[in-house]
Amino acid sequence: MGSISRIQIAPKKSRRYTKRCTKNDVNKSCPNRAFNRVGIVSDSESMKGWQTKEQKFHHSVYVVLLDDAVAKPSILRLNATRDPLKPCVYVGMTGLPVDHRFQNHKNGYKSAWVVKKYGIRLMPELYEYLNPMPFEAAAQMEIELAEDLRAQGYTVTGGR
Repeated sequence: MGSISRIQIAPKKSRRYTKRCTKNDVNKSCPNRAFNRVGIVSDSESMKGWQTKEQKFHHSVYVVLLDDAVAKPSILRLNATRDPLKPCVYVGMTGLPVDHRFQNHKNGYKSAWVVKKYGIRLMPELYEYLNPMPFEAAAQMEIELAEDLRAQGYTVTGGR
């Protein structure tokens, strides 16, 4: 009972080779019914195709340099131990290529207001060695990277 199951949809059969279903066939096996094409596949059966897709990590964390004008009281309150000589940064996570995500921020598409208004450039020297990773790791890494940069004296926004 402890094994995980996934739903797998079988390919649709050609109409030429399948029989027509009648009202009496509802409870019987009928190839034209959509619910007959759905099957449950357990991990112990054939999960080879699923495993290769899960191993392709494409999530990343990223750091954006922000203009110093972003240092407003609401942001400074969250960064009590900040070093005024270190820059303000935004920490985020994405499943897109990092440069595309930065452009989305600047264009206003699903953007954080601080990056749209104050974002200058990406800072790959602070995050590049961490990427790529699976979604769960990226979500956790976003939080940890923000905490680490904050501990080093950066003024950090984002990082959930």
